[in-house]
Amino acid sequence: DAGDITKPETKRRMRGALEAVIPAGAPGDFNQAMMDLGAMVCLPNGAPLCARCPARGFCRALLENRTGELPVKAPKRARRVEARTVYLIFRRGRVALRRRPEKGLLSGLWEYPNEPGGGPGLLEEWGITPLRLERGGTARHVFTHIEWQMEALIAQAAEDALPEGWVWAGREALRTLYAVPSAFQGFAHLVEEHICE
Repeated sequence: DAGDITKPETKRRMRGALEAVIPAGAPGDFNQAMMDLGAMVCLPNGAPLCARCPARGFCRALLENRTGELPVKAPKRARRVEARTVYLIFRRGRVALRRRPEKGLLSGLWEYPNEPGGGPGLLEEWGITPLRLERGGTARHVFTHIEWQMEALIAQAAEDALPEGWVWAGREALRTLYAVPSAFQGFAHLVEEHICE
């Protein structure tokens, strides 16, 4: 079958074809035999060992000389790389957090403010005046279809005011109330250096 094995329609077609040949009295034996063939003969990561296959006399892939083409699986999409600036904003031993949108990547979780691209100017747009601003290094996190290449900016805020919905969190609050996603783990040591409570 030339259908992409990851597609639902191919899976439905395969299920229908298999239902016609699975012995009603021994479906478990049939399934185990198929798994054994896949593991020891058809080989998931190598050339199939057709010469020793008990199904070689009726295997259509072998008879049609298509063993190198099957199964068909579409290539993975290229992972999109996104440069992001992560803002580690501190005030009185606490770090600023905001909640991510309810839909999309890491939906609803608390995070250190971050934006694609970004730069120091965003702090002023958010109404935050930095007393000090310094670079905090880089980190990388890979999701299924996207890779974040992040650079941290460390800011000491002049005032307590934050944008609506943002919070200040100390060490205890980070541990018990605001679980920050592991995507930002590369900056945990910087946060740890600057917070208390």
